[in-house]
Amino acid sequence: SRQEPDNLDQRIDLRKVVDAACLILSNLIKKSTDHFSIAQDGELPYVKGNFQRLEQVVINLLTNACQATLDHSKPITVALFEVKEFRQVCFEIHDHGEGIKPEHMKYIMNPFFTTKRRSGGTGLGLAITYNIVKDHGGDLKVESSPNEGTRAVVTLPAV
Repeated sequence: SRQEPDNLDQRIDLRKVVDAACLILSNLIKKSTDHFSIAQDGELPYVKGNFQRLEQVVINLLTNACQATLDHSKPITVALFEVKEFRQVCFEIHDHGEGIKPEHMKYIMNPFFTTKRRSGGTGLGLAITYNIVKDHGGDLKVESSPNEGTRAVVTLPAV
């Protein structure tokens, strides 16, 4: 745990946020998949926000991806890209794990909703992640299919 200012006015390089989160989770990533990659689509503009809070977003989403990937041969990918026409910077985390059942999708952002209670899940990860992204003026979309995986896309305004 680190002390962090609640300042949302820092100029943030999202690639550095992703790299820092991946370093923190490197052991979990190695235990979860033999095929982890990060791709970046050219130079990206900065976003405005708080480095540690955005790092927490990446950590939460990557942890979920790792926990859902039960087969080491299945990839987990992180992609960073810009949507110029909307002045947005995005990153997506895509796993090919167990996916989320359709009947659970409408609840996944609710605090305390979890399908992992037996393994210690609290149901706070996506709720916290969603709120951090919203605090940064962004959006979080999650698409999932059972036994095919999940794609989480975070969109943030560029500065």
